[in-house]
This record gives sequence, structure tokens and C-alpha cells, in this order.
Amino acid sequence: MTAGASAAADSSKGQAGTGLVVAAHGRRGLLDPGDGSRLPYQVRGRRLRVVCGDRVRFDRPAAGVAVVESVLPRANELQRVAGRGEPETLAANLGKLVVVLSPSPEPDLYLADRYLCAARLMGAVAAIAWNKADAADRPPAGVTVFATLGYPVFVTSARTGAGVAALRAWLGGDTGILLGQSGVGKSSLLNALVPGATVATGEISLATDEGRHTTTASVLHPLPGGGLLADTPGVRDFVPVVAERRDVGRGFIEVDAAARGCRFGDCSHLREDHCAVQAELAAGRIDPRRFESYRRLMNLNRQAAERDY
Repeated sequence: MTAGASAAADSSKGQAGTGLVVAAHGRRGLLDPGDGSRLPYQVRGRRLRVVCGDRVRFDRPAAGVAVVESVLPRANELQRVAGRGEPETLAANLGKLVVVLSPSPEPDLYLADRYLCAARLMGAVAAIAWNKADAADRPPAGVTVFATLGYPVFVTSARTGAGVAALRAWLGGDTGILLGQSGVGKSSLLNALVPGATVATGEISLATDEGRHTTTASVLHPLPGGGLLADTPGVRDFVPVVAERRDVGRGFIEVDAAARGCRFGDCSHLREDHCAVQAELAAGRIDPRRFESYRRLMNLNRQAAERDY
């Protein structure tokens, strides 16, 4: 082999490294190799799944697209139950989760409960953003219940800017995500928190040659002052992945706290005697709608367990 051919062969091998996935669409996307740049990647093999927020190992050819070889251990995963009851990971390594609600459409409080349950189970800190405050600046009673449980409730308006600075400060230097039902103004709030986020998403979609899928790409946006905020495609429904049925209670602050007084360690809090959760419910110290949300999730997990069996 000539010296020139040898040099060309060495160059084609490129360099190995680690990076942060900042945009993901299927098996392609962009990663930050650690210097703030954006490097296009593709995933090696059919079984490897990469999501926004992942730390990955990759090979970087001297010219061309990086090849993601593996995903480094995740601190946590935001997962939902997808088709056939299988888990689908939406994002990884999250520290903060914001559930966006608004006066229109009518708040889906049961969906909010499921997001909050997922946050507790994955070890993330959660808050509520009552958006479109220019239309209704006082959250309804169903939303204020979250505040009584200790969840921060930010009254925000993407149009006027109200509450945006406070929410951005709460997100701090962490990696967060906005979640909510369609129509709550999640995209507008994202743009208020991260000016130019929509433009950036469009540019990222073009860079990954997925321009026609702009709204289906997951993207991590840098927050002014530090931190990252994930923008993921909307989902029509969300059921958190729960390893064991009894873990559902850990996802509800008030149920988890009261359960310590139950006589039986495996109490489901649905119909057992000597149940401290039922006692708190009867005394009015647990919100009936929140308990109904807990009951529904318990039944969903029971049905899933019976199906798997």
C-alpha cells in the first residue's frame, strides 16, 4: 500500500467519541459532540433506539454522517405504554417536567395526573404551567389541587410574557420537557421560553433531511442562561410505564404518603380493610378526583398484567 493510500484509509476510519442527542427522528438526527456543534448521525443496527437527551458513543468518519454505536446508561426515561402494551421511550435524562394546561381546551386533569405520576416514578421534578393566562388568569379548582400537593403552578401567557421568566428560572440549568394535550399553547410557550425555537426546529429538520417531518422530530433547545428544554411530538394519550402494579401509588404524592399507615404492605388501597389511604379519602384529605385517577391507572395495570399472563 502506498503512503497516500495508507493515509486515506486512516482518514476514512475517523474518530470515536461521545455526544448528546439534540434531535431525533427515527434512526437519524443530530448530536452535540461536546463542542456545541451539530453533527448529523445515523444509528447502527435495527435494535438500537436513540431518543432526545441520550448520551451516545459514536464513530465519526473524516467526512460524512456519524454512526451511533451505543447508548450510554440513562439516568431515567420518560416512557409511555404504546401499541401492544410495549414501552415507548419519548426522552431520556430529564430533570424537570412541565405539564402545560390552559382554559381552552378544557384541562384534561387525568392526563396531567399521568404525566405527574411518570415524573415521580422516574425521579424528575414536576410543575404545572397554567398557560393562556391572558384569557383566564385564575386556574380552576381542579388545577389548584396540584398546588396543595406541592407542585409549583406557574401562571403563564406566551402572548403577554407573563410568568415566562419565572418558569424559565425554575427550569434553571437542568434538562426539562414540556408536555400537554393538543391546543394548550405548548409551542407558543416553548417559543417564549426559547426565542426562535420554531425556526431552530425547522433548520434541524432540514439538516437531518426530514423537512417534511418538522413536527415529528424531537429536539433539545438550549435555554437562555443555561439548561435544555425538550420539544417532543404531541401524543393523543399517555399511560406511564409502571414496572409493577403496586408502584402506581408511588406516582401519587398523597397516596404514597398515606400508604405508610396501611396495615398490609401489599395493600392496593382499593378495597382492603385497615387501609390508611381509604381513611384519608373518607376524611376528605385526599381529593376524590385524584383518587379516581389512581384507581383508573391501577385497573389499567391489572388488565395489562392479566393480558401478559
